[in-house]
Parts: sequence; structure tokens; C-alpha cells
Amino acid sequence: MSLRSLSVRALPGVGPQKERALEALGIRTVDDLLHTYPFRYDERAEKPFSEWRDGDRVTARAVVEGPVQVRWRGSKSIMTARVRVDGQHPVVCLWFSQHYLRSKLSDGRFIVVTGKWNEALRRLVASETSFDAGTQAPSLVPVYRASKELSTKAIHQLILKALEQYAEEIQESLPYALVRKYRLWTHRDALFGMHRPKSLEDVRQARRRLVFEEFLLFQIQLQWLRAKREEPAGRAQPVPSDALTAFEALLPGPMTNAQRRACEDILRDLQRPVPMTRLIQGDVGSGKTWVALFACFAVHLARGQSALMAPTEILAEQHARLAHELLGSAGVRVELLTGSVTGRERDRVLAGLASGDVSLAVGTHALLSEGVEFRDLALLVTDEQHRFGVAQRARLREKGRAPDVLMLSATPIPRTLALAIYGDMDVSILNELPKGRKPVQTIAVPSKDDETVLRLIRRELARGHQAYIVAPAIEASERDDVASVTELYERVREHLAGFRVELLHGRMPSADKERMMRAFRDGDIHALVATTVIEVGIDVPNATVMAIYGAERFGLAQLHQLRGRVGRGPHPSYCLLIHDASSEAARARIETMLQTNDGFEIAERDLELRGPGELFGLRQSGLPEFALGDLARDYRIMEVAREEALALLRRDDFWYAPWAEGLRNALKEAMDKVSYRD
Repeated sequence: MSLRSLSVRALPGVGPQKERALEALGIRTVDDLLHTYPFRYDERAEKPFSEWRDGDRVTARAVVEGPVQVRWRGSKSIMTARVRVDGQHPVVCLWFSQHYLRSKLSDGRFIVVTGKWNEALRRLVASETSFDAGTQAPSLVPVYRASKELSTKAIHQLILKALEQYAEEIQESLPYALVRKYRLWTHRDALFGMHRPKSLEDVRQARRRLVFEEFLLFQIQLQWLRAKREEPAGRAQPVPSDALTAFEALLPGPMTNAQRRACEDILRDLQRPVPMTRLIQGDVGSGKTWVALFACFAVHLARGQSALMAPTEILAEQHARLAHELLGSAGVRVELLTGSVTGRERDRVLAGLASGDVSLAVGTHALLSEGVEFRDLALLVTDEQHRFGVAQRARLREKGRAPDVLMLSATPIPRTLALAIYGDMDVSILNELPKGRKPVQTIAVPSKDDETVLRLIRRELARGHQAYIVAPAIEASERDDVASVTELYERVREHLAGFRVELLHGRMPSADKERMMRAFRDGDIHALVATTVIEVGIDVPNATVMAIYGAERFGLAQLHQLRGRVGRGPHPSYCLLIHDASSEAARARIETMLQTNDGFEIAERDLELRGPGELFGLRQSGLPEFALGDLARDYRIMEVAREEALALLRRDDFWYAPWAEGLRNALKEAMDKVSYRD
């Protein structure tokens, strides 16, 4: 009998109504129920009255003294009784809406009661009451995500019934060699440890075992998908071995060592007979575009075509201009294809793509439209890859014959998350800045002193430079004392009289936003007051100030991305963090920005402060959700799980040997139940 197919109706006391309530929580089978984990544990260890402190949640043995009183407020009851704790300390117990206990609270009855202690009123507000005072109360009580129909206590009781009734049916999924190697509990013992722990050490060991299993199953799926992708299905590109030397001769300056390593990775990928799937992950300003253009140049030398897709028209224009400047002299025909390219110009570009005369098409999602046909699309490059959905990338890939794929991301991601999100890809990291690029000076300014910010901006504009001024919201909030971008625009325009100041936000029509960014790029606008719509933007070497109002409201990664908009030219540049950081977490983010310009270090710190689910851009990137595993807390387990998954898949007998049967069954169940990547 498989618990994975056994309905919860098999449990005593579960009828149609309770079955529906469980299903609403995602629990349909006994296996689902057993793997519904607590999100916390309440400590119920009894402690003497002398150790109680105001506000503590305490558990105590007591004896009821005298009659119980019940008062009603509408349909809700308030019940009080005097009890004596530890045989000598009189305490008033209070129960809300638990009048059904009245008949049991008779004078002289021994009880075990748990609740919150109010020292000033000498009152215990009871949440749990047990009348079996002769037994030892559990010191740790699991707390589950409940619903209106099912309390956490009801869920726990059902789980305990399931453990009692079906403990012998719980199958072991891990091979014995792994259990022994890492001194893991069995799956059965781990479930008892999660749902009926005797100590916090029980919880730790149970969780360690279950997280490892969860991560191992995930990594086996990931590595299996990668192995399938790497089965020869593409073609080796006949790229000359001196392609990188030839490309470097076209550049206005030297590459960094990190850029060169990434280019060498790409060269090896292109020359293999399997499709490349590589991510170039680099900090802001680390030179990802040069690396991408090398890939396009290499494919041109192999007589293939490339497509580079950017999220905005102005970014596509910037890439097309740079590609033409660097590669045009080497005979690479570069064309731009966006929604603004229409009529005869569009027909000319399409004809060049179809004939193969165009080596590199740079564009937006317009590259996906009907009528765009390539003679031989051999390479697909997506910039800011998390901005494009999987379906969009797949549609462009279908325009070629198993093209190589290169993705660029300017959002540094900690190694742990990269293992989870990009585990089925090859990753090249750009962790060096090009020579001559100056670090941006970051300054924190309390909101009350923002006049100094405006004076600094005016000084920079007077020197012929430009400034970004960012607000966290388009409109003011009734709850928060924070200026809207429109209010900030009016104030800044007044202080910067004599300079052209313009407003930019996400609700403006796309054409207006593009026009505004072009004017700023061309130097026609001196200061741009904007929301985070400029976060992934254009290269404006003349911009030397990034002033961020309400900086405490932004995540670390977002602050770092905004800071990366300046410092792109030869002039000293500033990032001004105007803040009202009152919370400890907000102060920690501001302090981190002052301490480092390293995006990867910032990403690690952001992971510590906020956890993986909130990091900017990761939800779009396909961050998997785990039942127990925490990518920030359990990164070492993820690394070990990846190593073991690779080792298992290298074994020829993994798919049929008896020693791996439990793991294969669990893997099949996981793949049937959930897809970690779309």
C-alpha cells in the first residue's frame, strides 16, 4: 500500500467536511498529511513560578480553587477561575470563548495550563488546558498553518493518528550508503522528530535529514535535465581558434581577466556539438556587453547569425550602436529591429535576416514577431534575462536550429541561489571592473538634511554633469511619510532653477519614457527625477549623481543596481542615500551600502537580511520553493546534495539497481507532483 495514494478519509474521524478542509490546505493523502511540517514549535516546558516574567508564555501545573465565573459579551464568553500554582501561588486564569471547559474546572481539580503571563494583574490568559495532570506535558508543541475550519491542534492530532496507524508503511527513500555516510535519521524517524519531538535536537536532526532529501531530489532533477540537454543535438560551430585575439584587437581597451575567462568558456561551448546554455552573471559595469559581442563575433566568423534581445528600445539602440562601432570594421553587419522600425526600413532588415547578410540582429521583443525569419540563427543572447519569460525565449530559440543560448544578468546572485536557480546551466561570473573605472562614493544623508543633497547636485550640474534623483513611489501614501515622485519633482525643479529637470515614472506611455531617456542620454536633460524605472537603463557616462530618496524602503540589490547607473565615466561620482532608517534592518542595509561596492558581497548580505524569497528579480528567475529547505540557512546542504546528485547520475546502475529503488520512487513522485522550473 502506498501512502501517496491513500486518501485522508482512511483516517478515523475524517469525513467529507474535514476532507474538504484538508484539501483546502493542499492535503489530500496520508502522505501529504505526514509531510505537512510545523512552521514553529511552542516551548511548553514547565518552570517554577519564581522564574515567570511579564509577557512570558508559560506552562504550569495548578489546582482549581473555588467556583468558575463566566461572563458574556455578545456571543463570546470570558471565563475566570482562581488557581494555585506550585501549591502556593494564587493566580487568576482567564479563558476566552472556552466556556465549554466550565464543567471540567471543578474545585480541587488538577490541570496543566499554558498561556501568557500578565505580572501586573497576576493573570494567566490560557490558550491550552489539559486535565490529564498525571502525564508529562510535551515540552515542544508543533504549530501548523491552520484555517478557519481546522485548528493547528486538530491538524497535529490527525498527524499523530496517521503516524500511529501507518508508521510501518513509511518507506525509506535514501540509499543506505548515504544515510550512513552523513549519519542521517531514517525518513520514518525524521517524521516522528518533526511532529512529536522530545527536544530541539530532535527537530534539528529530523530537519537535517528531510532538507537533504528535498535538496537531493531537486538536484537530481536539475542535473538530469542538464544531462539530457547536453546529449549531442546541436552542432559544433567552426569558430577559428584565434577568434578571441581577433576580437580583442577591435576593442578600445584591454579586457579584464574575468571577461577573458568568460569568452574562453563561450569559445569552448561553441565548438562543442551540443547547444550552449550559459549565463554571464556580472556586477553592474563589469563588461557583460563586450562578452556578449565576442560571442556574436565568433558566430559571425563561423558564418552563422546572432540575435541579441534587450528589454527596452533604448537599451537595444545602445547595444546596436556599440556593436556597430566595435564589429562593423570587421565586416559584421549589425541591424536594429524594434517596434519603432517600420515600413521600408523594417522590410530591408527582414530581407537581410532572411538572406543571411545580417550577421547580428539587435532588438526588443519585436524579434519574436511574425515575419522575422533568419537564414541560420546560431546564437541567441538575452540581456537582463529575468525580464523575459521562458515562453518568449523559447519562441526566439525556435527561429533557429537548436541555437546556442547566452543569457546576461546584472543582478549578482549568491552562490547558493545560483546552485538552485541556474544549476542546469553553465555560469560565468564577471567579478572585476574594467581598468580605470572609479568606485562610486556612497554617502548616507538623514532626510532632514537633504538641502545638502540638493546643493551637491547643483554643484555637479554647474560642472556640466547630470544627475538621477529617485523616489520610491509615484504617489504619496496616507500611511507613510514619504514624498511621491511628483512632489519631489516640484521641489527639485525649484531648487535647480536654471537647469532642465524632467519627470519620469512607470505610468507614462512607453514612447514618452523612451523619448525622455534619449534626451537624458544626449545631455538635453540635466536632472531626471524618476522612480526605479531607470534601474536597468542606459549608459550615461556624464551622469555623476544618483540621489535616492526614501533609501530605507529599497532592498540592497535594488540600491546597488541604482548606484550602478553612475560612475560610468572619468569623473568622480556619488550615490546619496537620503533616509529615515529607524529599524535595525533598514540601518543594516544602509551600512552595507557604505561599506562595499561589491555586488556579490551585497547579494550575500541581502540574502542574510531578507531571505531568498524577497531578493530582487529572483521570483522572475524561477526560484524554487521548498517545503523545509531554506537556501540562506541550508546552503551547505544544497552544495552536498548537488555533489551527491552528480555522483548518483554517473552510476550506470542508478536507474535499475535495487539499492536506488526508494530514491527513484521518490523522484518519480516529485516530478509528477511539482515542476521546479518552467
